[in-house]
Amino acid sequence: MVTKRRRTASSSNTATMVTKKKRTTSSPNWSELQTQLLNLIMKNLSITDLLRFKAVCSSWNHAMESYFSGSASGPQTPWLMLPPIQQNRTHNYNDTTRCFYSFQEKKLYTIESAFQEFDNAWCVGSSHGWLVILDKRANPHLLNPISGNRIQLPLFWPVDRSIDENLRKTYIAKAILSSAPTGKYNNFVVVIIYGRPLDLPAPLKLAFCKYGGAWTSLEGKHRAYSDIIFHNNQLFAFAEHGSVEVWDFKNTSFPIRIINLHRPSLGSLQDRSNILKFRSWEFSTQTYLVESLGEILFVGRVKGNFLDCQGRAVDPLSPGDEDCFPYRTMQFYIFKLNLSAKKWEKVECLPDRALFLGGNQSISLSTIDFPEFEENSIYFTDDKWDEISFKFHGFANDYGGHDNGIYSIQDKVVKPFDQFGKWRIDPPPFWIVPNPW
Repeated sequence: MVTKRRRTASSSNTATMVTKKKRTTSSPNWSELQTQLLNLIMKNLSITDLLRFKAVCSSWNHAMESYFSGSASGPQTPWLMLPPIQQNRTHNYNDTTRCFYSFQEKKLYTIESAFQEFDNAWCVGSSHGWLVILDKRANPHLLNPISGNRIQLPLFWPVDRSIDENLRKTYIAKAILSSAPTGKYNNFVVVIIYGRPLDLPAPLKLAFCKYGGAWTSLEGKHRAYSDIIFHNNQLFAFAEHGSVEVWDFKNTSFPIRIINLHRPSLGSLQDRSNILKFRSWEFSTQTYLVESLGEILFVGRVKGNFLDCQGRAVDPLSPGDEDCFPYRTMQFYIFKLNLSAKKWEKVECLPDRALFLGGNQSISLSTIDFPEFEENSIYFTDDKWDEISFKFHGFANDYGGHDNGIYSIQDKVVKPFDQFGKWRIDPPPFWIVPNPW
C-alpha cells in the first residue's frame, strides 16, 4: 500500500507582506551643548575664533557672556593697538580706524570703526579689554574697540575744556579699571593718576569713580604716584619715593594699609654698564607695578636722553648730522615686594613669564600658555606722553611714540619690534587684551 503524500504550499507560494523600515537621521542640536563643555572649548580659542563662536547662535552668545563675566575665563594674549598705517603716513589724526597686531597669529587686523564718534581721541589707559579715552573736548569715556560698547564717565577736568592739546594728553598720566564692565555696568571702579608733573608740591595725585558716581580724590599719605594696579580687588599705588599704599574698595575709600619702603636704587644693580656711561642728567627712570604669580613686582625702566643711533649720548644743542633719539629705553630692573619684611628684594630672572608695560595696566603672562612670546622678557611701549609731541632742534621732526620693543632680562638687550620703523607712531601703541564684551 502506497501512501501518497499530500502536497502543501511552499513558503515561496505564500503571499507575504514586507514592510521596509525607514531610516531616520536627526542632526545634533549644537545649541544645547552643556555649559561646562562650551567653557572648555572657549578656553582653547583665540579671540578671533571667540568672535566667530559667539555668532553661532544665541545660546553660545549667552554662554560666552557668562564665561567672560565669571571666573571661568582664562587669560587672553595681548594685542598691540596701533594707528592705521595710512594715517601714520598722512598724519590724519581724525581717523577712527585702529590696527591690532596679534603676536599669536602674526597678523594685523584693521577695525575701521573702532573709535567711531571719537575722532582725535586720546587713550590714557587699558584694562580688561577696555580703553579709557578722552575725546577732543576732554570728556572721559570707556570704550571696548572690539565689541564697540562704550560708557561715558563723569567729567574730570578742573579747567575750561578748551584746553591746549598738550595738557589734554598729559594731565591724566594713567587710568585703570578694577574689572571689565558687565551686566548693568555697576561692578567696576576707574582709578586715575592725574595732575601736571610740575605742579609742586602735590603732583600726580589719585582719584576714582564708580559707575554712576562722581570722581573722588584718594587722600593718601604720599604724593607723586607713578603707577597703580588692581590685585585681589585691592588698589596698589606706588609712590615715587618707594612706598606702596593699598585701598580696599569693598569697604572704604581710604588706605587700609601703608607700607613704608625705600625705593630700589640703581646702585643695587649688578650690571650697570649701560647706565654708568651716562651722567645723571643724561638718563631718567620710569617705574611700574606688576602682579605676577601672586607677587607684586616693581619694575624700573631706564631711558637715555638724547641718544644717537648707537645709543651714545649727544649734545641736544648740536646733535650732528645723524638721526638722534630724544629718548630711548636702555635697561630694566626688577624687585619683588616682601610684605613680611617690608622691603624690596632683587629679582634676577622671570622664568616662563613675559611682562607687558606701557600706558596699560601692567600684565604678566605665562610663556608656556602663550609660546609666541619670549620668556624672561619685557614687552614695552612708549608712554612718555609729556614729550611725544615735542619738537627738538636738530632732531628728527617726525618723532614720538617710537620707544617700543622687547627687553631680554637675561641678556640685558633691547630689541625693536620687527613690525615698526623707528619713526613717529601717533597715537602711541597700547597693549590691550581683547574682550568680545
